Amino acid sequence: MKKTLSIIHYSLFILIIITLSFCSNTGPQTGSLSGTVQLEDQSDHSCIVIGIYELAELDPDIVDANQKWPHIGVIINQMTEFDHRFGTLVKTGETDASGYFEIKDIPTGVYNVVAIKDSFGFRYIYNAQINDGNNELSAKNKDKRSKIKSENSTDVLNLSSLVFDLNNRTSDLTLFPETIISSDISTPTTWQSDHHYIIERDIIVDDEITIEPGAVIRLNDRVKLTINGDLTADGRVDNFIWFTSNDSIFSSSVFRFPSPVSLYEYKTIELDGTLNKEVAYCKFDHAGTGLLSKVNGFEISDCIFRESNCGFKAEDVDSTFCSNLLCENITGESEGGIYFGSSVDGGNIKNNVCSNCVNGIKIYNHSNPEVKNNYIVNCNTGIDISYYSSPNIKNNEINFCVIGIKNHLYNESFTIEKNNFNCTIGIKSLSHISNPINVHYNNFNCENYAVSLGSDSFNIYFENNYFYTINEDEIQELIYDKNDVEGPNQQYYGIVNYIPFLTQEYKYAGIEEE
Repeated sequence: MKKTLSIIHYSLFILIIITLSFCSNTGPQTGSLSGTVQLEDQSDHSCIVIGIYELAELDPDIVDANQKWPHIGVIINQMTEFDHRFGTLVKTGETDASGYFEIKDIPTGVYNVVAIKDSFGFRYIYNAQINDGNNELSAKNKDKRSKIKSENSTDVLNLSSLVFDLNNRTSDLTLFPETIISSDISTPTTWQSDHHYIIERDIIVDDEITIEPGAVIRLNDRVKLTINGDLTADGRVDNFIWFTSNDSIFSSSVFRFPSPVSLYEYKTIELDGTLNKEVAYCKFDHAGTGLLSKVNGFEISDCIFRESNCGFKAEDVDSTFCSNLLCENITGESEGGIYFGSSVDGGNIKNNVCSNCVNGIKIYNHSNPEVKNNYIVNCNTGIDISYYSSPNIKNNEINFCVIGIKNHLYNESFTIEKNNFNCTIGIKSLSHISNPINVHYNNFNCENYAVSLGSDSFNIYFENNYFYTINEDEIQELIYDKNDVEGPNQQYYGIVNYIPFLTQEYKYAGIEEE
């Protein structure tokens, strides 16, 4: 009996030891990050601040759109979304005179790493994996880059899942002295990769300028950069050029508090003069107007416009072609994420994403583009059309907007076809509409009205649309026209001719496959 008890006691003792050992190993795992950051042409590399930041949150609506329609807009990832001025700081450290730093007790996980010093700008390393133990900083890491195959069998970096192995060290990180731009540019100029350029006052560029991938251009409050000469601003899918406000870059509060700061806005980047302008894979944020084009036939693609009064704008040109833009949080009530204004006679607005804008797309004053294959979501008005414009609007997805398409003020006749509307009001046609609108083969899943006419509006040809019901009484409830107005005012309203209507969803509506 005593022997049996001894065995039981011994077994309990071993079990307790194992349990305590297990518990002691289930606590938070931490690692350290060390490395060297250099200042170009300096012997003292001290006081460079290294910040460890939580990953930026990716907008789920945009992520869903990227997955559903990878051929439209911009594929978002940490490179497109992260801005340390709005990030959540986890840990900081500083370099010594040799440029060496070590930051300890970092919870294991994936982070963005920022190296920053006043008058030398900043550099980012995205998706840095901090493992248990020591991790070394590397400026360039190429391991563990997952790839996806596009439909044409070309290898493309899947940046949303790209993770860097910090221990694969290939070189030190270098910060370069900022370049202050305080006078006009009249000689051929190159703004280099990973360098920062501060636009101190209104600047005119009258000669050729090349902006390399990874360059950061920071503009002071209400400053305008006008480029009349040839422009080459071709970033890369994995290294965007960035135009932003020169505000709160080095504020100590940025490194101490996770709450967002409020930035002022630069006025605009304006393109004029010669026709030789190339702009792709650029970010424009915290602006009055991110980019204004007055160049005939200008083409822009794969760019981001964010947190501004107006995103991309074209005016007084024969045509403009914009594709694969992402416009987000554009707040101007009289502006737009994409704005064709003042006589843009031709061109197209194609394969773009507009999210959380007052007006996703605005077409104004004798502008007549094709508007096709755009995803417009969570905007007050998806597409705003006014003053003698006649766009062709087809194959768009307009979701969760108060008004899908607003048409007003002396517009010409135009066509709306093969679109999906999931809005409070699908089409709102306001006053002074003197020409008929043709609306066919659309799907209207609308809370209040599929179409609502205002006074002094023409009849709308609304045949062959689907209303997610085949009950005529329910369809008539979704239409506001002359039949809903009583008394003498009835004479000022048009009629929506909705018969025949479709009895099932039109399968060719919405964004077309690539």
